[in-house]
Amino acid sequence: MKKLILFLPLILLAFVKVYVNKKIIYPGDEVVYTIEATGNNIKFPDIKKIDNFPILGHSESENISIINGNMQKSISKSYIFSPTKSITIPSFNVIVDNKTYKTKPIKIEVTTPKETNNTNYKLSISVNKKNVFIGEPVILKIKFFKNINSNPQSIGIQRPSFQDFFVKELSQKTYNKNNYSVTEYSFLLIPQKAGNYKIGPILAKIGYLSQENNPFNDPFFNMMFSTIKYKNIYSNSIDLNISPIPSNTIYGNFKANLIANKTEIKANEPVKVTLNIQGCGDFYDLGNFKLNIKDATIYENSPNIKTFIKNNKLCGTYTKEFTIISNHNIIIPPITFNSFDGKIHNIKTNKIFIKVKENNIQKQIPTKNKIKEVIKTKIVYKNNYIELIIAVIVGIIIGILATVLIKNIKIKNEDNLIKQIKKANDKELFNILLEFSNNPEIEKILKQLEENIYSGKKNKINKKEIIKIVKKLTNL
Repeated sequence: MKKLILFLPLILLAFVKVYVNKKIIYPGDEVVYTIEATGNNIKFPDIKKIDNFPILGHSESENISIINGNMQKSISKSYIFSPTKSITIPSFNVIVDNKTYKTKPIKIEVTTPKETNNTNYKLSISVNKKNVFIGEPVILKIKFFKNINSNPQSIGIQRPSFQDFFVKELSQKTYNKNNYSVTEYSFLLIPQKAGNYKIGPILAKIGYLSQENNPFNDPFFNMMFSTIKYKNIYSNSIDLNISPIPSNTIYGNFKANLIANKTEIKANEPVKVTLNIQGCGDFYDLGNFKLNIKDATIYENSPNIKTFIKNNKLCGTYTKEFTIISNHNIIIPPITFNSFDGKIHNIKTNKIFIKVKENNIQKQIPTKNKIKEVIKTKIVYKNNYIELIIAVIVGIIIGILATVLIKNIKIKNEDNLIKQIKKANDKELFNILLEFSNNPEIEKILKQLEENIYSGKKNKINKKEIIKIVKKLTNL
């Protein structure tokens, strides 16, 4: 009896232990890390990440037992995470009955799986080329084969890891081949750094119903005693060798040109210039080209890039529009850049000259003969006072009529301009206001309109304020 009394306190002592469901895993496998503590007052650590791998889920269970009237509580808390490399789960602090316990570190080894050999399922990856340059597009294909007679509950295919690659999904299609249903995914990969890279293996999780013991021995109850379990199918892996390209070059071969909608304009009349680039290569690495023109105001939109696959190459077009305003002749220098596809190409656009007409008409200097004629006329008028009086009266009448006519034309022009501003959408208003772009207030409004038109912003445009500014500028 004394031995039993001495032994009971040992059973009731607090303790902490940790364990995992498996210590050797494949990339994509889930590890269940469990901390179990026994005591009356237990505080678990707040774990959100383990070695930078996020906690995907957690669960908790509690067990209470009474021994000879003494209650003992045991709580287990599990954390699920999915490491992609070998790690060591660190030590954590667990507080039990105001005492701190440190858990033991646990090593998790992540190994590379071999391609799964299964008669019902197969997963494979392939590329069109394994030795490429930085910026040279690669076509990656993922194929999942499913036997047409198999009926899984679910299929989940892991996306490969594409660090240091620009990635774009191109297509997905399903077809039948040799008693298999094949789902094929195509990706465009553009390497951004030189080096040796491994893609895969990737994982497909196949969910299927597993029958548990049916105590009723009746097929009717099979679904009640079934659970979904998962089978892992691994693909092959691929090695890619990425070589560097010369500095200040873009992979590919292109043609480029500049086009202006007018080659002769009035002073401060807007002219539209378009940069067109076409060819095959890394279009996504083409820069945001600028125009540098002295004594000119330049507006520009964002580049418009359209790409397509041709003979396993990334081809397409690059278009960028500029609007230029100047009161001097405009010289647009060529835009140049270098590309590389095994050899260096110097890409150069054409040069454009746009003539700007003078608005100011030079005053004519009268010749000696004209001066003589004017003097002669004055002498004649002095000798004929009646004709002089008539001429003065006629001149006054013509002047009044001209003033009234000009005022009416001015009012009419004002009405037309105001009507245009009131009815105009953002693009039309932008074109109307370009001739007033030298004014700082109009310049600010033009920038807001440009953002609305080309960047999809929704700047509020106050047309009443615009009309006030325009009236001041035109002295209407």
